[in-house]
Amino acid sequence: MDNPLEDSPQKQKRIRAKAKELWEADGKPTSGPEAYMEQASDLIGMESNPDAGQIPVKSPVRIGPEGQPIEEAKLQENLGNPGGSMNELDDKQEVPFGTRKEEDEYFKNND
Repeated sequence: MDNPLEDSPQKQKRIRAKAKELWEADGKPTSGPEAYMEQASDLIGMESNPDAGQIPVKSPVRIGPEGQPIEEAKLQENLGNPGGSMNELDDKQEVPFGTRKEEDEYFKNND
């Protein structure tokens, strides 16, 4: 199989022919077939490599059974103070801990 990114005289000839075909299909506007070169290049690339983009990509985020993303529980912990001076969360740290070990040490020292 030829490299779809390689520019060869045969490929350029196919692109020019496709551009002319597209230009004629549009009723031969005054812009000429040169205006259709980019679109023709894209179409020729798709024709020469029809399977491109068909390989599935694994999601970086876990997906639940209903298709929704599953966030790590750690992301939901200690998201900050909702505000108010009478709130029991006023004395808690608002920034999440880097590790569980840091979190354990903090709570041992601040109980």
